[in-house]
Amino acid sequence: MLFENRSQSAVYEGSNQAYGVDASLAFHQNVSMVTSYAKTRTEGLTGNDESYQTRFNYSGDEWGAQASHLLVGDDFNPEIGFVRRKGFRQSSLGGRFSPRPESISWIRQFRLQGNLGYTENERLGFVESRNRSGRFQIEFENSDTFGLNFTDNYENLVEDTGISGAIVPAGRYSFRSVEVSYGFGPRRRASAGVSARRGSFYSGNVTSLGLGQGRIEVSPQLSFEPSIEFNWIDLPELQTSTGEFNQHVARTRVIYGVNPRMYLSALVQYNSGSDAFSSNLRFRWEWAPGSELFIVYTEDRDTNVLDRWSDLSSRALVIKVNRLLRM
Repeated sequence: MLFENRSQSAVYEGSNQAYGVDASLAFHQNVSMVTSYAKTRTEGLTGNDESYQTRFNYSGDEWGAQASHLLVGDDFNPEIGFVRRKGFRQSSLGGRFSPRPESISWIRQFRLQGNLGYTENERLGFVESRNRSGRFQIEFENSDTFGLNFTDNYENLVEDTGISGAIVPAGRYSFRSVEVSYGFGPRRRASAGVSARRGSFYSGNVTSLGLGQGRIEVSPQLSFEPSIEFNWIDLPELQTSTGEFNQHVARTRVIYGVNPRMYLSALVQYNSGSDAFSSNLRFRWEWAPGSELFIVYTEDRDTNVLDRWSDLSSRALVIKVNRLLRM
């Protein structure tokens, strides 16, 4: 398919064209592949104007594998679309072995998984970031899980970068961390996952504690989903006496189902690092099969004020209606 845009607000005057193809293939029940190719033509841009990707997935019960590759050229310019970043090449590879032991009655399944991913500068060819991780998990018969995760990260910052409230100087950084987690399964009336992480972080260290994926079912119609994260970050570059930057986030979602086609939900969140309090209220009603009404209200407030509890930063109200037409 071919598109043409002659917008006067474009960086370069003249024609901009974009076209591409994509495919989603399922070979067997557990094997799938997604691939796409796109190209643009813009007056004044003569570099790599292509973008393509391929994703392969094998999701067997005992064995699993994933592989992907994505390239976005430095001069790929789809003016009729949206691209978050250009000029990079990204690849990832993962494998999983998950046997079910017959001799241990209280363990449902073991999982051993390894992943490798890296991002490369498309034009200059150097590696910008790399991530290696390994995970061991036990799933118990009562649906609880225990996990141990190890990560090894590499970042090549070509310029000074703001990270977690600090300006980290340009350079090459390697840092590792270990995380232990335990998840209380969905069979319980109240379920959640707790985790603890400790490791290096750029030129400093990080310690994290968290409670996530929480769910408390008060009734078949009403449920709460609380979560909280504590992050203690120590970076020498921070302009404080101790070099510490503690960033804690607490959030709660409340869901009330009026009936199978109508529900109300509310999400509130507080971030101590940015002194921000945000809320999101949503109403959904499927008033006919395939036809829906959404009403969404969002509000962000700054709590770093002296004479009141908060100051309004932004507010929005969105109403959306979908109508299914059968021809």
